[in-house]
Amino acid sequence: MDATTLNSQAERFLAELHRSPQTVRAYRADLRHLTDWLRETGHGLEREALEAYFTVHPHWASATRSRKQTTLERFCRWALQHHLLDRDPTLHLEHPRLPPPHPRGLRREDIERIFAVIPPEQTRDALLFRLVFETGLRIGEALGVHVEDLDLTRGDEHLTVLGKGSRKRTVLLDDPRLVSALRRYLRTLGYTHGPLFQATKNGRGGPLRYQSVQERWQGYAGRADMACTLHQLRHSHATELVNGGVSLATIRKRLGHQHIQTTLRYAEVSDSTADAELRRWRRQRH
Repeated sequence: MDATTLNSQAERFLAELHRSPQTVRAYRADLRHLTDWLRETGHGLEREALEAYFTVHPHWASATRSRKQTTLERFCRWALQHHLLDRDPTLHLEHPRLPPPHPRGLRREDIERIFAVIPPEQTRDALLFRLVFETGLRIGEALGVHVEDLDLTRGDEHLTVLGKGSRKRTVLLDDPRLVSALRRYLRTLGYTHGPLFQATKNGRGGPLRYQSVQERWQGYAGRADMACTLHQLRHSHATELVNGGVSLATIRKRLGHQHIQTTLRYAEVSDSTADAELRRWRRQRH
């Protein structure tokens, strides 16, 4: 396919694209940029030409190249379906490695809105999600907690967690509401050893599955008309700690991160917190 054909067929492709206006504009810009380059160089829409196209633009960030490549891949798939291409020239293009997305926390009041729709009789669900939010546990870690991992000695309540790499850590249970809920929940259990959170399928206990927990949380979030993943509970806890002035070293230990670089991804300080810290620093200098 030459540049002239690409230019004319791109508009057909965009007209059939069921995407937001912003996405369509981005796709149009990407296809026009490629069309102009093909016209200037005399290349057609072929694998070697696309490899050269990305090679001569080394300044593009990984995210930019990834977006442009996605545009071309979707156009070429469309062109194949319409018999405009004999083969897909993007098939063997190497995708750039993108950094993991920055986790986004929610405000406590937004998360409390989700907790508020959990039925009172669902004490297990309410406690499980409250535990993740107030301690920053990974959901897998929370599901792996056993009754015997809890130490509810008054004034020194904590639990022992088996984290990634089979590394054990102690997590302080410093939220009074969480501790009270744990004590009430333990009194309802008919056992003193074994998983703290068990399934109740067919009236029999058993391991609570990760997928089941994810589905239940999404159901509650949907009922509260909130977009929030389970992992965002962990990030929201870390964000609260950062904004409360807790050191990154302490947050790293609490979350069970092996490297401080991982903790830094969670360090999303609010503008007001950052401004207050800078003002304190400025006053100390003078």
